[in-house]
Amino acid sequence: MTEPKAPNAPNAPNAPNAPNAPNAPNTPNSLNAPNTRPWERDYTITQTVVIAETPELRIIDLTLAPGECVPWHLHPDNDDLFLCLRGTFEIREIRATNAERRTVMRALDRHTVPRRVPHTAVNVSPAECEFLIVQGPGRYDFKRLPKLDAERK
Repeated sequence: MTEPKAPNAPNAPNAPNAPNAPNAPNTPNSLNAPNTRPWERDYTITQTVVIAETPELRIIDLTLAPGECVPWHLHPDNDDLFLCLRGTFEIREIRATNAERRTVMRALDRHTVPRRVPHTAVNVSPAECEFLIVQGPGRYDFKRLPKLDAERK
């Protein structure tokens, strides 16, 4: 059973963009803090559910509607293991040669994106897709790469 994603209330005291929130952008506490909940401030998708989490490992369940994506980003200290549950989506990565690698994921396919490799997940199909990501081992941090969002659509 999954829980629906709670709406963000920007003016609530614990909202991610509230001035004193731990990951609020451009506040003294947030400049060096890891971005551990990017779906709360950096992008919106159909659903994100944290299934399990420790400081060194996390499992999340994501659902993307047609055309939705997780923005280009990388993780300095952890790998991402993707497992497609239903539907079809693409994992796009930038490798050392600056070449883009696209991996089409279908139900029960697995794929690992190593730490420090820029990547995105994109639903290019006409139906929803759902997948698990096992993140770790290592401290989780989402480093968004907006330049790649603009360059590689």
